[in-house]
Order: sequence, then structure tokens, then C-alpha cells
Amino acid sequence: MKRLAISVLVLALAATLPILAESGSQGRGTRVVTRGAASADAAAVAPKAAAASYSVQVNVVTRVQGSALFKTAIDVTNNTQTDGVTANFQYCYNTSAGFAGCTTSSTIGPLHPLDNFHQDDMVQYIGSLGLIDQAAQNSSFGTMLVTFNGLPSNHGWEGTVTARTYSPVSTGNGTVAIAYPGSLFFESASLTLVGTIRDTTEHPTDAGALRTNLGVTNTDIFGFGPVNAQITYYDVTPNSPTAGQRVGDVVNISNLQPGEVRQFNNVFIAHHIPSGIDSCIAFIDVTSSQPNAQTPATVEGYIVILDGGTQDGAFFEMKCAGGCATF
Repeated sequence: MKRLAISVLVLALAATLPILAESGSQGRGTRVVTRGAASADAAAVAPKAAAASYSVQVNVVTRVQGSALFKTAIDVTNNTQTDGVTANFQYCYNTSAGFAGCTTSSTIGPLHPLDNFHQDDMVQYIGSLGLIDQAAQNSSFGTMLVTFNGLPSNHGWEGTVTARTYSPVSTGNGTVAIAYPGSLFFESASLTLVGTIRDTTEHPTDAGALRTNLGVTNTDIFGFGPVNAQITYYDVTPNSPTAGQRVGDVVNISNLQPGEVRQFNNVFIAHHIPSGIDSCIAFIDVTSSQPNAQTPATVEGYIVILDGGTQDGAFFEMKCAGGCATF
């Protein structure tokens, strides 16, 4: 397997990546991240990089009409007793025309001690602020970068963002949904991400008739810019004749913009993983040339495993397997 080559790259990168660890965090400190905006109002984008500031990113925020209308609910919470905390956010999104860029920065707050901001439909709320047009408000899919300011410390628990993407089953009878936290960029990778995917649609089990969606985001922690990456799959189905071998398509991702997410739906079908295989390890490798190890490209990935009957989904963050962006 090609995975042997990664260990060499990891050692090379580890020798040159800066360690910006906050005291007592064992190399897993937080960081303020900025995005370029679609607007020329650059001054509104850059948050104040105060000592008690840090950023998180929600890797799926959407309002889209598919078989049903899907929306994303957002909670932004000040978990401390400090008053006057603010949270600046940017929505980086795709429409049917492709990647539209990132909005200018807008502020949530002030958040008072032990305070919470909640929206059942975050994209609609962003539209109400005039940050996106009506077409994007009706149908878009993207990420949301949130930067907390004014916190008493920046260990990562002080301000949190959580998301829930959902669709009504029927009026008054509940919703189907997936829920996930905003990432502190700890799992961003400059080399490789890894996760396990499943598809049991041919032979459902008690766990359901499962299918898998997979997404990758350019987190651009160091301002690298657009990124290229590659997805590969390795069979781990018990008793499979191709167990341990690469299967399906090699999927190349080109020009992934800062803050952009690309999701691949029903990957066993879309990426031609052979019939009879129900489990794979998925690798996402950064393929962009990175001559400056001080400012590498960084990506995150996620896996959503869905039940074909109930449409219930489970969200899994892909793990860094090489070039992990610890600070």
C-alpha cells in the first residue's frame, strides 16, 4: 500500500512545522483563522487576534431542497462567566453555479455570561442580514467560520459552536437529522486524513441498509490558498478476495478554495467500489506541492453514514493520519 510513503513525509514535515502550543495544551492550542471575502471589504473580515480569541469551523451548513428541504440549525455559546463575548462569522458556500466565495464578517453578540445564540435555519438568517442573495438563501451548501473574541482564555471550551442539519419527516412528527460540533482545527491535516465507510444496501443488516457520503474542506489554517487532494479507498470487508487492496476510483479534487467544502454522495456507487464490498478505509491525501512547511495546506474531512429506510444519518470526523496541524 502507498501508505508507507506517508510516514516518511510525516517525519520530514514534523521536523519543520512550528510548534505554537499554548501553555499546558501539549501541542493542541487554538488559533485565529481568517478568510478572504467575496466582497472587497477586507477590513471587516479579519478578526482581532487577541490573546483570548480563537476560531472554530462548522464543516456543513446548508439550506437545500433535495428529496426534502434540509436546513442547518446553529448554536453559538459562551460557556464562561465573562460578559461581552462576541463571535464573528463567515459563510463560505456553493450554489448550483459552483463555489461562490465567502461572505464578509458579521458579528453575533454581545454574548452575556453563560449565554447562547440559536438559529433554527442559519442560512435563512444569513440571508436576512443581506450577506447572501435570495438564490443562495434558497439553496446553498457550505462551511461557517466562527471566531470568538473577548474570552477569558482560549483553551477551546470557552466558546462552542454546534450544528444540526435536519429535515422534517412530516408536519409535527419530528425530523431526521445529523449533529456535529464545530472543529477547533485539531484534526486538520497537511498530508492525509482517514476514515471508515460502509455500504450494506445490497444486504441490509440489523444496523440498516447503509450508504455513505464523504466531504472534504480546505481549512486553510496558514493561508496556503487553493488545495488539490485525492481520495482513495481500500477494501476491509471480512473474507473479501480484495481485502487490503485499493478498490474503486481514484478521485482527484482540484482547486478547493479556502473555506470550500465538496461532498460526494453515495460514494460506493459514485466512485465505482465493486459490488460485494461493504466496508472500506477512505484516505484523503493532499497532493498540492508544499515547498514551505511553515505554511502548509490543511484539509479536514467528514463521513456521513445514512440509513436507506429511516434516512437517519451519523456524522464522523475523519482523523488526521499525517501532517497533523497541532499548534
